[in-house]
Amino acid sequence: MLLEYPSDIELYILSNEVILVIVVTGAAGRLGSLVVRRLVDRGYQVRATDRVALDNSPTEFAQVDLRDSRLVGDLLKGADSVIHMGAVPGPSRGDPREIFENNVQSTFNIFMTAEELDVRQVVFSSSAFGMGWAHDPNAFVPLYLPLDEDHPMTPFEPYGLSKQVGESIGALVARRSSTSVASLRFTNVALPEIQAEFPWPAPTPDNPLTLVMWAYADAEDVADAHVLALEADIVGHEAFMIAQPKSRFKEDTIELVERNFGSKVAIHGDLIGNSSPINASKAQRMLGWQPRSDWTEH
Repeated sequence: MLLEYPSDIELYILSNEVILVIVVTGAAGRLGSLVVRRLVDRGYQVRATDRVALDNSPTEFAQVDLRDSRLVGDLLKGADSVIHMGAVPGPSRGDPREIFENNVQSTFNIFMTAEELDVRQVVFSSSAFGMGWAHDPNAFVPLYLPLDEDHPMTPFEPYGLSKQVGESIGALVARRSSTSVASLRFTNVALPEIQAEFPWPAPTPDNPLTLVMWAYADAEDVADAHVLALEADIVGHEAFMIAQPKSRFKEDTIELVERNFGSKVAIHGDLIGNSSPINASKAQRMLGWQPRSDWTEH
């Protein structure tokens, strides 16, 4: 059942302190639950939501299908900001048409409602898969490495396309309203048990691996990035690449690039040792994001 929220308030007042109201979608997911806990611990008033039920939520929870614009309107009333993480979370999690329709419609409703209600900021869980993850590991050949925010998004499948479209909707809203948008392009999140398996065998032309999967992200660090983006002074729309500083392999990244791509890919900047092929320096510079560690330290 949808919780009823007051329509005539924008802030909760507790002990003479202003408590900001933050809506978190996708709150039942592994990343969403981490973000909700961080916000609650930091003193925010959190409205958590997902299209599936969530037991033992540490805050108010409403089970909502974000494709319903009326319910999204009820959910966002009085909110200061939104962290929009709700989506089908990958290219292999369902029918391609359903993935695209769900992700784009729900994101459109969130952004349009945020604009209509003068929500201050939306943090959007985008994806590095939108840069070029492909079922065929040889399909994506980057223009240069490491990948950064200036490299064009060139998705090869509907999930990545849904994230590119989501960023475009966010940029439109940020262009024409006072709502700012931070899009976080994090790569595949590796749980601790997966990181314990690193280093993986290095990719070769005979046994390739899609380039964005050379990089990885840690769930705790991705959750931190969302909270930092929420608290950052963003103007307009800004995209941020998020990845750990090292790749999944022990081999030098430049050697792997030459082995797998030959001379097709230019190297911009430094790729020292087994550095990640994703450059997260903008997030470090603008958000103050600092990854806790990488697998080489364990």
